[in-house]
Amino acid sequence: MSNKLMINWVVCVFFSMIPVFSQVIERPLAPAQINPERRNSYEQRSESPSPSSRNSTFFPFKVKRTKDQENRLKPNSEDLIKYADFLKQPKTGIIRLISDLGCESNVYVIRVDEACSNTIPGGSYYSFREKEYTTAYLADIRFKQGLLISDGVLSQNILVKLGDISLEDISLESEGIKYLTEFIPEKINTTATKQFMEIVKGVRVRNHEYRKVIPAFEHTSYAIRIVAYRGSIYRNFRGWFFDLLAGDKRVDMILAFRVVRKDSDGSITLLWKELDRKKAPKIEYEKKKKNAPQSAPYISNKTVAEG
Repeated sequence: MSNKLMINWVVCVFFSMIPVFSQVIERPLAPAQINPERRNSYEQRSESPSPSSRNSTFFPFKVKRTKDQENRLKPNSEDLIKYADFLKQPKTGIIRLISDLGCESNVYVIRVDEACSNTIPGGSYYSFREKEYTTAYLADIRFKQGLLISDGVLSQNILVKLGDISLEDISLESEGIKYLTEFIPEKINTTATKQFMEIVKGVRVRNHEYRKVIPAFEHTSYAIRIVAYRGSIYRNFRGWFFDLLAGDKRVDMILAFRVVRKDSDGSITLLWKELDRKKAPKIEYEKKKKNAPQSAPYISNKTVAEG
């Protein structure tokens, strides 16, 4: 399948998920709106584990990896040696992403078929903001079928291919970065949704195209703007109400990264550096008319991040 056909295919998937994305940035249900009995249960369960970190047990979608899986997820030792000097610089890193086979597409179902038996939980999703592997919901970047995808929940992210350029030569003044630095994210949920879909279709500025999905090429550099809106999304997991974004660093940042390796197993290795970071805007919700239909209070089990 050609790169153009792949992107067109993914765009179609994104459009099919528009209603789901609109749920993501609709007004979430506040704890005060929860049924009193359930709210008491929510408050009691929220008292013991502090929501300051997603590593605590309050976050039910966090999957632990075995020591063997952690070792398999580490970048190639040759790359660690080759880029050792670069990695001594502040705000840099190197990660390996395995291809998403859909083994974690439903948090309520554990797939044990042959394709998923050797997969690494969370190995396809990474948060540059947290500097850790995470879930599809909270990922800044994920890797699937040869494509780099950036569509985390309640986020407005933009990817751009810069070409075969050394990371050391990329700065906020580099060609192709200007659009990212000047981009103004909408703060109202309805206009943010429209802005989201504009980027899904692609925005062309001179020699660069800005999208949420882009093919991953070896020895190629990219840049990404991550706008992780501040806000809350309440979910229900087996009677447990919690904020999906509690403990997640919601920031606005720009990074440059390079695909330094594509392995025979389909995984890729990214070398990255942070260019800019600032406080993220807080999502605001458009007031609905009294007779307007009410949307679902929680996001569904499938989000645009699972396209």
